[in-house]
Amino acid sequence: MNTSIGIALLLLFASAHSDSGVKQSNYNVLDIREQINSLNKARLKVAKKENVANMHEVTFDPTLESKIKKMTCDDMTANGPDYVVFGFSKILIAAIALESKTEGGDLMKLPPFHPLQTKIACGTRATKCEDELSEICLMGPKSSPVKPSEIKKGSPGTGCSGGDGSSGLCMGGGVSSASTPMTLLSLVIALFMA
Repeated sequence: MNTSIGIALLLLFASAHSDSGVKQSNYNVLDIREQINSLNKARLKVAKKENVANMHEVTFDPTLESKIKKMTCDDMTANGPDYVVFGFSKILIAAIALESKTEGGDLMKLPPFHPLQTKIACGTRATKCEDELSEICLMGPKSSPVKPSEIKKGSPGTGCSGGDGSSGLCMGGGVSSASTPMTLLSLVIALFMA
C-alpha cells in the first residue's frame, strides 16, 4: 500500500502536466481534490517516518493559482512573501524518493514536505521561458526552507497548535481563507452528485 501512495502521487501530478508549456492547465475540482489527497497521504507517510508531530494538511489555494498565471520568467527564481516556488519536477522527485528503498537525502528539505505549509497550487505559467520548466507549484504560507525549530517531534498530529490532528495531519490553524470557496464548491458538487 505504501508503494501505491507514491505511485498514485506520481501519476496524478504527472497527468496534470501540460505539453504545450504556454496554456493554463485545465484541472477540474475532482482532479485537484484527488491530487491534494495523494499529496496529504504522502505528507502523513513522511510525518510517520520522520516522527513529525506538526505536519499540516495542505489544501488547494485559488489565490496561489492566480499568481501562477501572472508569473514572469523572473518570478520563477524567487519565492514570494507567503509562498515558495518550485518546479513540478520536485513533486515527482519527492514521490520517487518517498518510495525508494534507499531514500537518499532528507525528505523534509523538499518543499512538498515542509510541515507548516497549508496551501498549494500547481499550474502552467502563461509566459514561456527559455530553459525553464513552465509547470510550477506554489506552496505557502512559508517562503523559506524548513528550519529545525519549525519541526515538532512526536507522534503525527500531536503537535498541532491551532486545530485538529486526529488524522495525523494538523488541520486548521493556518489554512488560508482563500481555500474556503474551493471547499464549499467541493461540498456543493458532492451533494449534487449524491
